[in-house]
Amino acid sequence: MIDRTKVWAGTLNEVALGGRAKRSVGFYDTTLRDGEQAVGAAFDPAQKLEIAKLVDGLGVGRIEAGFPRVSEEDREAIRAITQAGLKAEIWGFSRALVDDVEAVVDLGLRFCVIEAPISDPKLAALGVTREQVLGRIEKAVAFAVRNDVRVAFFGVDSTRADLGFFERVYRAALDVGAAEIAIVDTLGIATPEAVTFLIGRTREWVGDGVPIHFHGHNDFGLATASAIAAVYAGASWIHGTVDGIGERGGNANLPEIALALELLYGVETGLRLDRARKASERLREIGRYQLEPWKPVTGENLFVRETGAVAAQFHIPEAIEPYAASLLDTPRGIVLGKKSGAASITLKCEELGLPARPEKVATLLAAVKSLALEKRGLVTDEEFAAIVHRHG
Repeated sequence: MIDRTKVWAGTLNEVALGGRAKRSVGFYDTTLRDGEQAVGAAFDPAQKLEIAKLVDGLGVGRIEAGFPRVSEEDREAIRAITQAGLKAEIWGFSRALVDDVEAVVDLGLRFCVIEAPISDPKLAALGVTREQVLGRIEKAVAFAVRNDVRVAFFGVDSTRADLGFFERVYRAALDVGAAEIAIVDTLGIATPEAVTFLIGRTREWVGDGVPIHFHGHNDFGLATASAIAAVYAGASWIHGTVDGIGERGGNANLPEIALALELLYGVETGLRLDRARKASERLREIGRYQLEPWKPVTGENLFVRETGAVAAQFHIPEAIEPYAASLLDTPRGIVLGKKSGAASITLKCEELGLPARPEKVATLLAAVKSLALEKRGLVTDEEFAAIVHRHG
């Protein structure tokens, strides 16, 4: 539960959202499957188990353990994850092919996403007709259901599908036993308004009894906004990954979506924001990738200040930050550089236990700025300590 006294977003959102029904939503993590599609990412079974445990610790409701038909390594990872006693439901992934589903059944998985392309560009690229893909979907879903697997049908590129065929495909999957459906913005092309339209329209004809998932990508930087739109249009589950890791522009970023939903919309997600930064740090070590230092939730500079004017307000966090650093279990800090001011010097001296005589602050600031310009970078704590001792 978020401590609302540590959220300093003002009242505008409450006014604008007044009258909207309170929502809750579940998170479906696909870091191990869709996230691994990021260029250069390759997780071994031990790493996949570790990542699954990290994700489970974040409090997501469902974890997609992988695609069994990919390799024996993937099957080994799935076996380990299903035996790890995690709290989340463990889901498999399959194409709409009976052989794929058999691999899921053989591993004892009780939940599975079954995917098939449903847009004309995707069908043309694969040389498959609409009728052929419909037949595959019906056979694969029916086979899974006969083997006591709960199915969520996943229409690849569904945001570019012909609307009539979109409805026909999803109805066909439901008719043969799919219990849930996933609407998929494979190339991240849907605006939040389009997501609202498509999920809202689908909710009208499936009714309230069928959970709708939304799976979004971030090619246009809209994944978080689209996920929020999906929640308010009636989606029960939001797919995504830690850090938004994935191919091209990445997947929807679950911690980022949780931050916005929890702090700005008051929507409960169950995600442990206080664990998100550590999970991200470890995933980056395993996946060997970096993030922008200004990235929401996980950016290293979120609560670090260099600018002197802002440092002068550092003692009043709500004046310079939208929420408390403690919500993410991370410290605040001052760094010194070209943009520092007198308050920066005083605060850094206090932090390091160094003498900060008022008459010396201007001299120390000038020395800091000079070194920062010379370095074209920040002044380290060690360098600043030397400056203080030098200027006595």
